[in-house]
This record gives sequence, structure tokens and C-alpha cells, in this order.
Amino acid sequence: MKDRVCTSCYHVGKPIKQGAGSFFVDAMIWMTFISLSILSAIFVLMIIPVAWTLYHLWVYDKTTCPKCERIAMVSLNSRKGREALNGPKWVVSYKAPEAGKEEGEKQRRGDDHDGDSPKAV
Repeated sequence: MKDRVCTSCYHVGKPIKQGAGSFFVDAMIWMTFISLSILSAIFVLMIIPVAWTLYHLWVYDKTTCPKCERIAMVSLNSRKGREALNGPKWVVSYKAPEAGKEEGEKQRRGDDHDGDSPKAV
């Protein structure tokens, strides 16, 4: 398997195959329908476990990221892969208030009213 990049955690490496559901659930369905089809001589019932197994193989044929276990691995050569290789595009727009300015002085003095409203007694 080729190396891929995760669009969630930006891990570069080989993805892992996601499991195809529970083996025991599939085994119980197979055993139940095999016994029902043999006891009732209705062998058409065998279509149900075959369809169930094919559905599981089709739906769970996904690869996951080994680091964050999400289904977000894309090829390195794709557009999303190239964007993920550049890393996250986070912009921090927080500006801390400067110390010693008017707002800070009001809080230190305890004057939290603007002067127009009466003081509480």
C-alpha cells in the first residue's frame, strides 16, 4: 500500500485496513441460516448470509489512519493530499489587551461604572 496523508491529524504513512465487522456475528448468521435451510429444505435462504457477508465486505472496505483511526487518509498526489502536506491553515486572531491601559486601571481601582449611573449603596 502506498503512503498516504491523513487530513485530520496530518500523519504521513501507510494506512491500516478497517476490520470487516464482527466475525462472530457473521458466523452466527451463517450457522443460523445453514441450519434453517437444511431443516426446512429451503436453500434459497442461503442468499441472506451471502448478501450479508458481501455487504460487510463492501461497506467496511476502508482504510484508516493508524494515529487517529479516522477514515481520512488520502493519496499524497491528490489535491487534498498536497493541501494536508502543507499543514493546518490556522490563523490566530486574538490580541491580548495591553497592561496599564484605561480598562486595566478601572478594574484595579474598582471603578467599574462609567460615572453617569448612580453608585449602589
